[in-house]
Amino acid sequence: MSRPEIICHMLTTLDGRLKPERWPYTVEALLAVYDPIAAKLEAEGWIAGRRTMEHYLPHGDPQVQAAPQSRADHIADHAGRRLGIAFDRSGRLRPESGDLDGEHLVLVVSDRVRQAHVDDLAARGVSVIFSGPDGEDIAGALTRIGTAFGVTRLLLEGGGEINGAFLAAGVIEETSTLLYPIIDGLAGEAAIYDHRGPLPAQALELLSVETLPDGVVWLRHRVKRG
Repeated sequence: MSRPEIICHMLTTLDGRLKPERWPYTVEALLAVYDPIAAKLEAEGWIAGRRTMEHYLPHGDPQVQAAPQSRADHIADHAGRRLGIAFDRSGRLRPESGDLDGEHLVLVVSDRVRQAHVDDLAARGVSVIFSGPDGEDIAGALTRIGTAFGVTRLLLEGGGEINGAFLAAGVIEETSTLLYPIIDGLAGEAAIYDHRGPLPAQALELLSVETLPDGVVWLRHRVKRG
């Protein structure tokens, strides 16, 4: 199977910032807009970065060794459930089980993560996918996820660093952006795409625009190639 289609689905301010706790909306109000739009995209799972997932899962020190170790992926029993995928290259996340609110948890780690940590995750029912010596083989990891789980479309849901890494890797096909009528304006705050290192600006093709309640605008774009 080929690599799943990736749609980056995010909410942001007029200046592209990513700290909803600073906004004049409750979490419940934001999710009341975000989740129904996500459902319209008809994905078979979602992807988030390690820092985002630390809000929901126990975590600790990195579990890495000096030399990378090439190993086969571990695919746990998932019973056809939707996927919740976290990119955690250094093995910091410590989930208690492979169940995440009814979805199957998949952790993507680097080849440097210790085998003892992988064994512990496997024992808890978590699937583990390897992503190269330094965790940068995003395309390869996604292709194996598509093959192992039979998924064809996934939502990338941040934070900014994982979105930036996916953008740099050229694996985002579309963007779905909920633009809130807010200006954050605070220097140094995270943006929905943050990449440290060379990254050319990316041209997009507008697919649709829809105005939602409270002045929220839903923008869909296709990423142009070449």
